[in-house]
Amino acid sequence: MVAYDGEKMSKSRGNLVFVSSLRKQGVDPAAIRLALMRHHYRSSWEWTDAEISAALDTLKQWRRALALGSGAPAAPVEQAVLSALAADLDAPAAVTILQEWVDASLGTDTVADKRDSSAPMTVRRLADASLGLLL
Repeated sequence: MVAYDGEKMSKSRGNLVFVSSLRKQGVDPAAIRLALMRHHYRSSWEWTDAEISAALDTLKQWRRALALGSGAPAAPVEQAVLSALAADLDAPAAVTILQEWVDASLGTDTVADKRDSSAPMTVRRLADASLGLLL
């Protein structure tokens, strides 16, 4: 169940947030998808406007990492993302794994890992094929 302003989202309450409305506002479709994927489909959660803002910030960071000529090794990322999705479609875990790759590649917490010259392309294809995120 998804809530909005402390109440269950429902047509009868008129508190639905439509993807079409977000798109008319010019929101990047990848941000909408990412905001939704941060929540497991079996879990109840509450939609807030901050969801889109956070997703846009994340996409900006991801795209910056993908624009690098190289990055952290992608092979373990591929395996971990696919395993997370195979385990009851755990999209939030897959998103976390991709974020960890971005952090390692950008050197967010330590020195940037740039050992794999094909990593950005591999991760871009992985995000597109497995999560539908056109980065």
